[in-house]
Amino acid sequence: MATPDFLPGAERAPRRISLSDVERLEAETDALRLMDYRLGGGASLAAVRTRMGDGRLMLEASAAEYVQRRLHVALGDLYNLAGWVSFDVGLVGSAHVHFAEALIHAGWGRSNSLVANICYRLGRVCLHHGSLDEALDHFELGRLAAAGPGDEIAASILSVNAAWTHARKGDGAQTLADLDRGRSHFAAADHTAVPSWARFFTETDLSAVTGAVHTDLALTVNPHHTRNAIPLLTEAVGDYGDDMARSRAFSLILLSINHLLDRDLDQGVAVGFRALASAEQLASARVRDRIRPLGEHAEQHRSHAGARELATCVAAHVGTPAGPR
Repeated sequence: MATPDFLPGAERAPRRISLSDVERLEAETDALRLMDYRLGGGASLAAVRTRMGDGRLMLEASAAEYVQRRLHVALGDLYNLAGWVSFDVGLVGSAHVHFAEALIHAGWGRSNSLVANICYRLGRVCLHHGSLDEALDHFELGRLAAAGPGDEIAASILSVNAAWTHARKGDGAQTLADLDRGRSHFAAADHTAVPSWARFFTETDLSAVTGAVHTDLALTVNPHHTRNAIPLLTEAVGDYGDDMARSRAFSLILLSINHLLDRDLDQGVAVGFRALASAEQLASARVRDRIRPLGEHAEQHRSHAGARELATCVAAHVGTPAGPR
């Protein structure tokens, strides 16, 4: 009787794997990534952990060398996703552990593109938590990994996120230089050959991140940057579909803040309530973190009934007390 490739029961480690097994793991990772974009990390974390266990078992199997190398890249991407999902639900320590494991597998698989993407995501963790110099270090390491031909999308992602970090620091000149670099890389990229971990970065996402950059410049350098941010974010909100619900929520939050900064309070409030409705549909601690400043900006306009109500509703959503009535 033929011996099965996969042992039954608790011992599920395969004795031998082929390229089709790795492709199946890649497809499962892609599906989980799409779930994360659509519903937030809390919706996909358990399934990602299960796939990680299955993937580790595959390392014990025998396989052709090219299959083993592809497996390491697939596992690196799965750990990369695990880090991102953990970050999205607020498990920052776990995120760093998973990203470190992802870098190991990306190195074994000799995938500079994946290394660059992991560095981007590590930088975003630091940016989110205010460690700006550390974020820039990660983005620069990623740019080194993405220096070769064919990695223009990775280089673009890293440059525009470096620009975002410089905007947070209030360095307007460096921000605009990195934005220009990012747009040049994006224009030069082959958009038909983008790895799965970077496919989120479309024209829409470029508009959204550029809008985020100008939002921070409006806060740190000159309020007139809202004139650039508002059309970019409006375009992104209109172009994101339900498959990118979390990204659309982020853009709605920033768009509302820009309108409030411009003292277009009725519009800011209307967009703010759209942002809040979107946030309530997502299992994402990161969205709650990002919407908190919207409540703070609305709080500055308490003489406006709508802004006062928005501040109260945001405070209830994020679990913080509202300001004085």
